[in-house]
Amino acid sequence: MVPDLQEIKNQLALLDTDAERLVAWLGRCVLLDGERAGTNLQLIDNQLKDQELLAEIFAQALNSADPDCALNTLERLFDVVDRKELKRVLNNPVQRRYLLTILGASPFLAAILCRNAKHFSQLFLHAEIDQFYSEIQMLQELRELIGDDCDFAALQHELRQYKARQILRIGSRDLCGLASLEQVMEELSALAAASLQRAYEICSLRLQEDYGQPLQDDGESQPQVADMTILGMGKLGGYELNFSSDIDLIYCYSSSRGETTGGRRKEKISLHRYFVKLAEMLTGALHQVTADGFVFRVDTRLRPDGNNGDLAISLAGAEAYYEAWGQSWERAALIKARPVAGALTLGDELLERLKPFVYRRYLDFGMIEDIKIMKQKINASLDREQEGERNLKLGRGGIREIEFFIQAQQLVNAGKKPQLQERNSLRMLRLLEEDGLVTAEDRQLLSEAYRFLRQVEHHIQIIQEQQTHSLPQDEHGLQVLARRSGFACADDFTAALEQHRQSVSSIFKDLFHTEDESEQDLRPDVVFIFDPESEPDLVKDLLEEKGFTNPDAAYDSLLLLRGGDPHKRLTRRGRRCLEKLAPQLMTELLDSPNPDQALNNLEAFLRGIRARSSYFSLLVENPAIVKLLITLFGSSQLLSRIFVQRPELLDTMVSRSYAVEAKERQQLRAELSGQIALAEDYEVK
Repeated sequence: MVPDLQEIKNQLALLDTDAERLVAWLGRCVLLDGERAGTNLQLIDNQLKDQELLAEIFAQALNSADPDCALNTLERLFDVVDRKELKRVLNNPVQRRYLLTILGASPFLAAILCRNAKHFSQLFLHAEIDQFYSEIQMLQELRELIGDDCDFAALQHELRQYKARQILRIGSRDLCGLASLEQVMEELSALAAASLQRAYEICSLRLQEDYGQPLQDDGESQPQVADMTILGMGKLGGYELNFSSDIDLIYCYSSSRGETTGGRRKEKISLHRYFVKLAEMLTGALHQVTADGFVFRVDTRLRPDGNNGDLAISLAGAEAYYEAWGQSWERAALIKARPVAGALTLGDELLERLKPFVYRRYLDFGMIEDIKIMKQKINASLDREQEGERNLKLGRGGIREIEFFIQAQQLVNAGKKPQLQERNSLRMLRLLEEDGLVTAEDRQLLSEAYRFLRQVEHHIQIIQEQQTHSLPQDEHGLQVLARRSGFACADDFTAALEQHRQSVSSIFKDLFHTEDESEQDLRPDVVFIFDPESEPDLVKDLLEEKGFTNPDAAYDSLLLLRGGDPHKRLTRRGRRCLEKLAPQLMTELLDSPNPDQALNNLEAFLRGIRARSSYFSLLVENPAIVKLLITLFGSSQLLSRIFVQRPELLDTMVSRSYAVEAKERQQLRAELSGQIALAEDYEVK
């Protein structure tokens, strides 16, 4: 029930005369708990002493996403905010609507208002809710708030206080319709970059107090001060951050030749050690959870060699890594990379050096094959119930499909067409249309779907700053999300969502489509295990269901299949073979009567072989041998030990002679004599 203002006034008149009847009426209003609402209204009325205003407040609360939450938090605000200031806002129809929209939509933002009266004053009385902040403005404010003499603990405190103020302003503008999606994402990205830059400046000063200046000596001139640049990847690089995004960072420094000089510790350390320390300080400044929370979660897994690589790497080291070992997914990741803090010109120089790796000037058929493999993994992962319908990012017709569509076009075309070397998804879609690579209709469908999905994603995360992309599972939560997103009811919301999903899914399906694509028979459980974005706990649950007695150990071992041995890098051809082979191996492991034993022996075999690319290629070309190999590993420890010690026996399994079920003694003697004749000395014999 949604009553009009006059009915509300009539019913609220019962506050002091017939509370029981009022509670019954409140219980019939939309998304209200009658008894709780009655208590909150009574407490608010005691503060206001103005039933006309109370009726206006209640009418506005009923239009918010969660009326119960709006009334409850407003009552709490009277204990925090100056009563005159709060009544001044409530008497202003526009500001009253803004306030109750915020209180009814986001417990996270409401908690910020209730923690500090200053935030309320800044947002409404100083009209920050109406202001857009650029990165330059935020950095200027941070430099005024955080002096150069600030210690590390004070830096953490001030960054978190500033983040709370800005996230309140940005989130409020989003919920109240005062900012576009593009503005919201740009401001969130600006907040991350400005916070990172000020942290870089302070941490550099504190570290130099201990160890002195980092001087690089390349032997050509006088030693120069070495610099660090911080690359923002993913959504940070594309100015597309969420309310609860990680910030993906890569720390690079100018040179590893040199050392520090000066400092109160009287200790010289290498430039590499210095910049690793600096990267650790920066990560802690933003990522560490303190009494004030955190600024942004920092993810550094996109750096060269991932978690196995050093936290900071020199420009020369990064260039050498990508040139020799860079993978297709790293090319895709670097499309969005941009310098966000530190020495920005140094970051520009690095990205310029990496352009030949990221953007190929010729048609790269290997890259197209890699794209198809990645797409097949996405397709197969959609069969997982956990991802298929609830997850706005990874599910069917979700954000990942749109981003993959864009990046695939860039990887194939942007080397020859530099105008397509754009980091931002929405701008990139316009460029693809202008270049004739997508139709105007498809561009519009993808753009509208991207805006819808990202706004809903924001409205999910802004509830409690949760790092989630999934729709609520309960009916009440879905109804509140629908109202938060501008829909009257959950049915209207889900209908709009399904329309966008179908549009995206249809366009994504046609990307690099081939006739044999539908013939790919990848088991959903296998693909889910190998998807890097799958939750580790869910993967371990699945492994336990499939018979692994120690799913934690099995999961660690499977990382070897998913990404290869970190201590033995693969060539590009070898990695492509492994990506094809790993699902076959996993399928046989899951069907093995003793999966633990089979996996342990397989891991020992993979770690023991040297010319791995050749073996991987051999197995890819002989799928029947994969089944035989895993059967052996899962059934006989003795034979497995022999095979692990002598992996060259794989050749005999593939040869035609292996197909003979039994051999006569004379044939065995002849083969043995032939093998001995090939030996060069007695020891080999």
